[in-house]
Amino acid sequence: MKPMIATQPMPIETLTPDAYRQLEHAASLKGLLKPFKGKGELEHLAQVAREIEAQLCQLMEAVVQQVEQPPYSLLDIRLVLQNTSAGSTFLRWRTRDFARMGVAVWERQVSNKVLPLAVHEGLHRFECNRIALNLQMSVVHSLYRQATTCAIKMASAERLLRQLSTAVEVSR
Repeated sequence: MKPMIATQPMPIETLTPDAYRQLEHAASLKGLLKPFKGKGELEHLAQVAREIEAQLCQLMEAVVQQVEQPPYSLLDIRLVLQNTSAGSTFLRWRTRDFARMGVAVWERQVSNKVLPLAVHEGLHRFECNRIALNLQMSVVHSLYRQATTCAIKMASAERLLRQLSTAVEVSR
C-alpha cells in the first residue's frame, strides 16, 4: 500500500437527489402496471429499461471516478465496472493488482485501522452507493430481459392468431 498523504477526501456527492431526478421520471411503474395491448408496448418498455441502464452506468462511472481520486487512489483497492455476459454492468471491488475481487477486498481495506476515519467513512459511502446501484441495475436489467422475452412471445401469439385467421378464411 502506498503511504497515506494528509489529503482530505473529496466530499462524496455523486448520488444526490439531483443525480436521480432524471431517472425518477423515466422509471415510473405506472407504465408497467397496465394491460399490454401488443408487442410494441413491451418493446417500448424494454427500450425505456435500456435507457435507464445507460443512465445508471453514468452514475456508476461517476462513483468510479471519485474512488480514483486521492486519498482512495492511494489504497490497494479499486472500484471497477464489470460487464457481464448477460449484458449488464455492475460495480465490483478489486485489488490494485486485480488478483482478488469482491466485498472481501473492501472489508479488508475498510478494516485497516491505520486509515483516517474520514477515509473509512468515504469507503463506507462508496460501498453503500455500490450496493444500491447494483441493485437498481439488476432490477432494471431483469425488467429489460422480461419485457424483451414477453414481446417475442406476444409476437409469436399474434403470428399464430393471424395464421389461424387466414386458415379459417381459406377453408370457408
